[in-house]
Amino acid sequence: MQIKHGFPPIFDPRARVLILGSLPGDESLRRGQYYGHPRNQFWALLGAVFGRDLPPLEYERKCAFLLRKRIALWDVLKAAERRGSLDTAIRKERPNDLPALFGELPGLRAVGCNGGKAHRSFRRHFGAWLHGFPGEIELCRLPSSSPAYAAMPLEAKARQWRQFLDAALSDP
Repeated sequence: MQIKHGFPPIFDPRARVLILGSLPGDESLRRGQYYGHPRNQFWALLGAVFGRDLPPLEYERKCAFLLRKRIALWDVLKAAERRGSLDTAIRKERPNDLPALFGELPGLRAVGCNGGKAHRSFRRHFGAWLHGFPGEIELCRLPSSSPAYAAMPLEAKARQWRQFLDAALSDP
C-alpha cells in the first residue's frame, strides 16, 4: 500500500480558526494544493460563507483570502497508507504536530474538522491533549466538502460552515 504525505500548514499567527482535513486526496497531491479536486466543495463553501466566488481564483489568491479572514488550514494527518483518495481507505495514521501549530496561533478560538474522518482522527490523536489545553478552544465537526459526501446539498453545508465561522471569527 502506498504511503501518502500531506502539505505544510497555511497559517498566519493572527488566525482565530484552524480548519483541519484528514489527508489530501490524489488530485490535490498531484496539483500540490489543498482541496485541489475540482469537485471538492471547500472553496465554494468558503465563497458562499463570505460572499465571494473563490473557485475560479488562482490557488495563491485563495490562500491569501484565508489568511486575511484569519483562517489557518492543515490536515490532522501528516502521512498514512491509502489506496486511492477515500478517507475510508486510510490506514496506519501518522498525525501532524498540531500542538506545535497551536503554539504558533495565540488567538486560536476554534478548530473545524472538515468531515467525520478528520474529526475522528483529531479526537483519537489529540482529544486528551485538547482537553488539557490552556484556554478555551471549540472543536466542531463540519460537513465534509468532499465530492464523496453528496448526501447534503451545498447550501445546507454552507449554513453549518457559516454558523461555525461567524461565531469563531466575531469579535468578543
